Amino acid sequence: MPSQSKNHEIVRNLSVVSFFTLISRILGLLRDICIAYFFGAGTATDAFFVAFRIPNLFRRLFGEGGISSSFIPVYSESLAKNNENESAGLFKTVFTVLFFILLILSVIGFLFSFVFVAVTAPGFLHKPAEFHLAVFLTKVMFPYIFLIGLAAFFAGVLNVHGSYAPGAMYPIILNVLLIIAALFLRPFFHPGIYALAAGVMLGGVLQLLSQIYYIRRKKIILGFKFNFRNREVKSVFKLLAPSLLGMAVIQLNLIFDTFLASFLPAGSISYLYYGDRLYQFPLGVFAIAMQTAIFPALSASFAKNDLKEVGGAFNFSSSLMFFIIIPSSIGLILLRNSLAKLIYMHGIFNAADAQKTAGVLMFFIVGLWASALLKTVIPVFYSMKDTKTPVKATIISLIINIIFAVLLMRVMGVYGLALASSISLIFNYLYLLRKLRLKKGIGLDAGFFKSFVKTLIASLIMGLIVEFLIVALGKFDYGSLTIVLASLAAGVLVYIFVSLVLKNDSANIVKNAIVRKR
Repeated sequence: MPSQSKNHEIVRNLSVVSFFTLISRILGLLRDICIAYFFGAGTATDAFFVAFRIPNLFRRLFGEGGISSSFIPVYSESLAKNNENESAGLFKTVFTVLFFILLILSVIGFLFSFVFVAVTAPGFLHKPAEFHLAVFLTKVMFPYIFLIGLAAFFAGVLNVHGSYAPGAMYPIILNVLLIIAALFLRPFFHPGIYALAAGVMLGGVLQLLSQIYYIRRKKIILGFKFNFRNREVKSVFKLLAPSLLGMAVIQLNLIFDTFLASFLPAGSISYLYYGDRLYQFPLGVFAIAMQTAIFPALSASFAKNDLKEVGGAFNFSSSLMFFIIIPSSIGLILLRNSLAKLIYMHGIFNAADAQKTAGVLMFFIVGLWASALLKTVIPVFYSMKDTKTPVKATIISLIINIIFAVLLMRVMGVYGLALASSISLIFNYLYLLRKLRLKKGIGLDAGFFKSFVKTLIASLIMGLIVEFLIVALGKFDYGSLTIVLASLAAGVLVYIFVSLVLKNDSANIVKNAIVRKR
């Protein structure tokens, strides 16, 4: 019963996070359609994506990344002891540290924007117009890290308190603001790309205010506290150093791709961005949502020292993740060209741009399964307060990515960067899976592999049906919208039907969750 209770908790949390994340991702696609329509893939978009990526890297590092991964296990343990004063003190102290770190970073980033752009996109140094535009946009958007860093931290705190909706909803705000900026604010700025930077900053303000509202509703008192000698505070900072290092290495991976792409023909950075956005859709809706859902639950299990419950939750989440991500990968591979045309080929974004984007997407998808399953294994290490092992895995993966990116870029161009990223992700997952078994005896059990085989069979049958539909509809010159909608509808129905016939446990879990919701 404890294991079943934990699984129900994970499904409940996952359904909440996935629902709002799905809305956010749909709005994110609309946002990208607007950007592609009005700005295409060229000098202006390359500069904007470089400038926007820099504060986002620090957001992941200090907001939802390093701080959260070291703070949540300790905070969960403190709450489990029912000591409200200690928990409140821990929250205020970590909030104080994060507040001043983000504030100082914002000032440094504003003053030295040219350094950040030169490091992340050195190819721009030989393109003065792009370089100066990227520097100005970076100055405007760098303070965003202060706003979104605090918002992400508050979202993590709310998750520990069992409130998952606020953290899943706040990305919606930014997407809406960027759509408004592209549609309505663009005519008031010259060049129009400045409107997107204004939308980012306004979105950041509203995102932070939304999380503060829910923090206050939970009666969590905000305030500064400088009690750095507290035992629990020391425990957080002890975990923080390797955690920050691990997140920094992950961000270096992203920076390195931009670094190399800046030497490729104009538009390459944009192709990487647009391809990554499509690749991130299932990853964000399901994989990142799963990580959000299981992290506090696993932390609570480790606080009770219940390894059996941890192993059960790990296998359960891995089976469920595989059940979702494998058909998603096959669907994206088969529909990549139609999706790129349908979503991006509007305005000045032409057929050649769509073809390049689809190619990048294809090679990103090679590692989609590994990237998704990483979201189930990394939280296990963080929950048991082991932040060093994921760091080691990430560093080795970075080296692998660098080697393959340099080699493959020479023969495959921008496609090589996407493939190198996939190769490094696959290694990262397999390495951590092996380490988890060696350290705690936790691994993928017979139940997972039984579900794995059934998922693979259902996915292959679905893929054959979808491919047949794509070819048949293509012969009659149906447009991308008809091909995508018909293929998605047929694919989902076939996959669910075959999964239920095969009695895949994951299919029954999803069906029961939907029935309970209704």
